Amino acid sequence: MSLRRFPAILVLVLMLAGALWQPHDPDAIQLALRHAPSSWSHWLGTDQLGRDLLSRLMVGGWRTAIVLVCVAAVGMVGGCAFGIAAAMLGDWRGAAILRAAEMFIVVPTLIVALTAAAIFGLSPLTAGVALGLAGVGPYTLFAHALAQRLLGQPFVQAARALGVDGLPLVLRHVVPNMAPVLFAHIGSQGGLAVTAYASLAFLGLGADPSRPDWGAMLFEYRMFIFDHPMLMVWPGLAIAGVAAALNASFDAD
Repeated sequence: MSLRRFPAILVLVLMLAGALWQPHDPDAIQLALRHAPSSWSHWLGTDQLGRDLLSRLMVGGWRTAIVLVCVAAVGMVGGCAFGIAAAMLGDWRGAAILRAAEMFIVVPTLIVALTAAAIFGLSPLTAGVALGLAGVGPYTLFAHALAQRLLGQPFVQAARALGVDGLPLVLRHVVPNMAPVLFAHIGSQGGLAVTAYASLAFLGLGADPSRPDWGAMLFEYRMFIFDHPMLMVWPGLAIAGVAAALNASFDAD
């Protein structure tokens, strides 16, 4: 495993760790400690209700990790499967898959996510599935272009001449050679998914205000931007840090 993947893996592990442990109850209100500065007890300080900021960031990280997993599972796996299928099938069946993928591209990602949030409510699961569905179209076209180019390569033609075709051909010769470029695309799309979910939470579309999301924290703390700017700095840094780590780690070698 390349060391370039280490920042993204570390970030994801920290985000998942937020589901298991936080230094304090993220929803515990202690008015006596409102706007407390950083200390050994509260590393990042507290907010206007005395809630521990680090604990709330950790829970927000866990909820963002759910979104990333759903986007990867639905958008990447689904899009790649459709794209490779379109390249392998060709003829009218491949064309039909590509036309359907183009319909997904016409609708902006946030519109799909906003519609899903309005119908099902905004939760990490529904937001992740909605953002993943919005990514199926672009992934399909991208994977189709890569797979079609590979299918014309001499080593793939030689494998076909030896009788290797269908799923074995895809698993042995197509997917492994697509992986480096796909991972670079995944890195940039993962960063976009993080900012898209933060945008939805910032807009408050169906979000449970009792649950800390990074975007919702930015919205809640915006009124303290001049008196206590660190309340907005930490969630902003978390969003930017995760997006940057994903881009840097999965960038093409």
